[in-house]
Amino acid sequence: MSFNKLSFLALLALAFAVGFFAIIVEKGTPRRPPPPKPQAAIEPFDGKLFIQAVDDLRVGNRKIVLCGVAFTKPQSLRAIVTDAARRDYQGLALTCRPVGMGTPCDGNVASKFGDAIVVQCLTSDGADLAAKLAENGILCGQPAQAGSTYKSCLSGSQFTPTACHKTKDRMCDNAPR
Repeated sequence: MSFNKLSFLALLALAFAVGFFAIIVEKGTPRRPPPPKPQAAIEPFDGKLFIQAVDDLRVGNRKIVLCGVAFTKPQSLRAIVTDAARRDYQGLALTCRPVGMGTPCDGNVASKFGDAIVVQCLTSDGADLAAKLAENGILCGQPAQAGSTYKSCLSGSQFTPTACHKTKDRMCDNAPR
């Protein structure tokens, strides 16, 4: 083989090695992720309470989850509890503050739960809706989210909706009293 051919092959092998090395280095180098898209800050909002179900609440056409409380009772009581909540609270005017804006759950829960906004809602007289619902045994306080702010079902709160006592509804026959 002539010197020119040998030089050409060496140069070609070197170019191939450099190209191969560049590909390996590029694949091993993590790329920076694109900067996160800025999310619109969730501001407090007002509206009337609409109770689709005891665990599906809406205020001003926004799906909400009340921070610090949840429906943890047997599913067999869901319809009874929903009816009691509707009777006593449907249409109530509320002002809701998202988590992160001075709620009892700040730092303990995310500001969204699925497509729902996690909020604390106050009535026009300043009463906390979650506290009312927990006090009446409709929802149960969740100490991991809000400490002892709301009455836990473990602390003796029993569901005793006045609807069961007043109407003698057959659905209430098995409800605890």
